[in-house]
Amino acid sequence: MNAEQEWVTRLRGGDREALRSLMDAYGHDVMRMAALLLGDRHGAEDISQEVFWTVFRRIHQKSENGSLRAWIMKITVNLCRAQMRKASWKRLFFTEQPWRNEISSIGTTEAVALRLTLGECIQKLSYPDREIIVLHYFQDWAIADISAVLGQPEGTVKSRLSRARSKLERILKESGWEHE
Repeated sequence: MNAEQEWVTRLRGGDREALRSLMDAYGHDVMRMAALLLGDRHGAEDISQEVFWTVFRRIHQKSENGSLRAWIMKITVNLCRAQMRKASWKRLFFTEQPWRNEISSIGTTEAVALRLTLGECIQKLSYPDREIIVLHYFQDWAIADISAVLGQPEGTVKSRLSRARSKLERILKESGWEHE
């Protein structure tokens, strides 16, 4: 039995320690994805808590096939979508820039500036475009995984990714970013 299967078994038995362990394993990924999708760190914290509460309550609905991680990320994406529908777009759009917290200690000031510019440009994308960019480039997900999480055919995911990438390139050029 692998770790994911063990977590599922323990969660189905109501084991709260398994939930804590799961949160330790996937909490950072959930928080990062929510922050990038929402553009709001505080909202991402709320979503992260809601994701794991949902996992605990609905673990019986998880199919036997498929990855627990992918199921958790699908819940994250769906809760972020719901949050975006509920919230005022303007309030979430530029309230906070979560990528500022993601910057690692890069050696040069120029590299930091480029990462900030990239983050700001990503936030200018529509939510669906930002979603596909975040899943592919920030979460390093394969097309097949994105397809499973979003419930869309792989061809649709590839088309959406291509269009989103083109929009991001245009926004980057407009902001003065010159990619070598």
